[in-house]
Amino acid sequence: MKRFSIIFFVLVFIVAGFFYVVKHQENGYRSYERQRVLMGTLFKIKVFGKGLSKKKFTEVTESAFSEIARLESEMSEWLPDSQISLIARFAGIRPVKVSDDVADIIARSLVISRQTGGTFDISFKPLGYLWNVGKRKAPPGNSEIQNARRLVGYQKIILNKIKKTVFLKQSGMSIGLGGIAKGYAAGKIADKMREAGINNFIINAGGDLYFSGTKAEKAWICGIKEPDDNDDIIGRFKIKTDCAVATSGNYERFFIYKGKRYHHIIDPRTGYPATGMKSVTVFSRNPACADAFATSFFILGYEKSLRIVQGGKQNIAFIMIDENNRILKSKNILAFAESVN
Repeated sequence: MKRFSIIFFVLVFIVAGFFYVVKHQENGYRSYERQRVLMGTLFKIKVFGKGLSKKKFTEVTESAFSEIARLESEMSEWLPDSQISLIARFAGIRPVKVSDDVADIIARSLVISRQTGGTFDISFKPLGYLWNVGKRKAPPGNSEIQNARRLVGYQKIILNKIKKTVFLKQSGMSIGLGGIAKGYAAGKIADKMREAGINNFIINAGGDLYFSGTKAEKAWICGIKEPDDNDDIIGRFKIKTDCAVATSGNYERFFIYKGKRYHHIIDPRTGYPATGMKSVTVFSRNPACADAFATSFFILGYEKSLRIVQGGKQNIAFIMIDENNRILKSKNILAFAESVN
């Protein structure tokens, strides 16, 4: 799921596939940036470092991009020979052997599905294909929706962690990792950066952000978009700890039918677009969790999301904008960021 709802206030240079050296320095730090299209979106890596050479930065980012390309080859639902595609091809027939990373991301997804009562569900694809709000002019019929729903259900995904196999119990089922894969990939990039001794960086994975360290000894600043105004934000926030920030909103992909907005965030439990929220931003030290819970919390709303946060099983916080334009926050938001308005 592509997200472009978070605005981050750093110098951005569009030089696809190449490094760009910022010509000035801040407090002795030199800045570098590279970007590449992977997983159907744009990944950007920006670093600030003292004594960091252009050569080392290029080597580390090339290794990171290669890692994401490998993940894409295994996880893409659009590549016919990917492991995710093979799992769908053999749904109801036999288990499919998968890599450690595919097993890991599916295991994480199933945990989040259980924690969120199925509002996050990687077997959602049949409903996603049916709605396809980028092309639709009218909503599908209820019978179509109910037929698609019969092919959705995380309980029918059988992961064998020992044998590293995945089996979909029902023929016609399929899975898609669009709600978690970019966050998972951002975590892999962050690991590569730290292994190389680089600690001050920001990763932008198609709108999902991961902040580490500082920007030349100054805190990173991010802004959350105003859902009803493309040129405005609801506020700027100083990032206080290494963390990921991801947003889901009803204003990026939608169509209007008979005066009603139908957006792309579908509740798997009903088969219809979720209601009650305009925007949900999640902060987490785990980028994959931020990615997945942003969608789930949009569907669950304030009270149920708050209970998950207070349960303490995930180190996460949120800021929501509901349909009445109220801004709702979990109390632990100050562990991650504070307003600088």
